[in-house]
Amino acid sequence: MQEPMPDSLTQAGLGTLTAAVRRRLKHVVGARLTPHQLTIQQFWVMLVLLEQGPSSLHPLAQQVWMDDPTASRVVKAMVARGLLRTQPDPRHGRRILISLAPSALPLSRELQDLAVEIKADIVQGLSLDEQAAMRHGLLTMIANLDGMLARIPSSPHFSNSDG
Repeated sequence: MQEPMPDSLTQAGLGTLTAAVRRRLKHVVGARLTPHQLTIQQFWVMLVLLEQGPSSLHPLAQQVWMDDPTASRVVKAMVARGLLRTQPDPRHGRRILISLAPSALPLSRELQDLAVEIKADIVQGLSLDEQAAMRHGLLTMIANLDGMLARIPSSPHFSNSDG
């Protein structure tokens, strides 16, 4: 059920506020990525690979909250652009290992700095206690929604890989 649109966000329900935060965050990040000609999904892929190293497709998809087919398309486009490289995983004959192309390391580090800046700006004006309370509240809402989905017959059960 959709919440009626409030006259102002100060009167909005938590679902509407959560959606507004997500929408605005996507706009801010997207606008900051425009000079780099990257999508938000490509941004997250580069950050995860920079911070965690090479990965096969499924774990990478989980880390960036994508399903496997979407992650596959994103990776393919990034390989074509020269941002990523793929090679057989020496530990598993049927997997490919995805990593940053060496030429993409400077851009990846710049994106990492951008992510740090955005994360700091998002919580500006919130105390550590307020941040902890928000984190707890949002995690509780996610758990409540997961429980609601689990009670619906034939509904897909999402994990951190839904996008």
